[in-house]
Amino acid sequence: MRAESRPRPSVRVEEVEPGITVVTLDRPARRNALDAPTLHELARTLAGLDARAVVLTGNGPAFCAGYDLRSITGPHWERRAEQLIAHPAHAVFDVLEGCSFPIIAAIDGPALGGGLELASCCDARVATRSASFGIPAGDLGLVYSATGVRRFAAVWGGSLTREMLLLGRRVDANRAWRAGAVAELAADGAHVDVALQLARRTAELAPLATTSNKRIIAGVLHPGPPPRSLDADGLRRACFGPNGELRAGVEAFLRGGTTHTADRARRDS
Repeated sequence: MRAESRPRPSVRVEEVEPGITVVTLDRPARRNALDAPTLHELARTLAGLDARAVVLTGNGPAFCAGYDLRSITGPHWERRAEQLIAHPAHAVFDVLEGCSFPIIAAIDGPALGGGLELASCCDARVATRSASFGIPAGDLGLVYSATGVRRFAAVWGGSLTREMLLLGRRVDANRAWRAGAVAELAADGAHVDVALQLARRTAELAPLATTSNKRIIAGVLHPGPPPRSLDADGLRRACFGPNGELRAGVEAFLRGGTTHTADRARRDS
């Protein structure tokens, strides 16, 4: 009887030493882009860890290239897109912020969109000089929720968040380090080792105090409900309504263009 084939896990877990675990996004062929199974697997993995410190990284040439837009093509496009990239919140981000242990992102290559949100939910970031950061929402015609924007602003500040969201600019590793969004710059290929050095240091600290301080930091940075913004129905209309730009933006992106080229094509037709 032939053994049942199972999908290859998209998240790899390794306890490198007692209390210190490396969690790796393992979809290098897709530049570790986030599809729905990967998001669920990552949330389950982090929620189930018993650790003193965790390093989150990506396998291959990117930390995480954002949401896997190819995974939402085909039938039921709107439902798939809403669940993946237009949903107000994902469990994995809440899990990252709510873990009792510190999480350090080890970043090489791009951290974009949802990948940048993953990195921003971590407690510290180590980046190679080849790393870059961006939020291609304008290229895709995507409207972010207030919760997501607040996460970016807490790490990147208002100016860089505006540049990435409203000007479509990427931030390189040197600028991210100067802005304080990156704790350490690492030589190419050394980002995980440098992040592990930080993980070992935090694992030496009193665990109950660390857990409590992490919770207090979150409460100070994110007091009360998110700032008033579009509600869930408003976000859906902005992305999928008669004037919504998301579908055209995704289709143009997959063809190698942007939502602007799609918009020009509509006007010219």
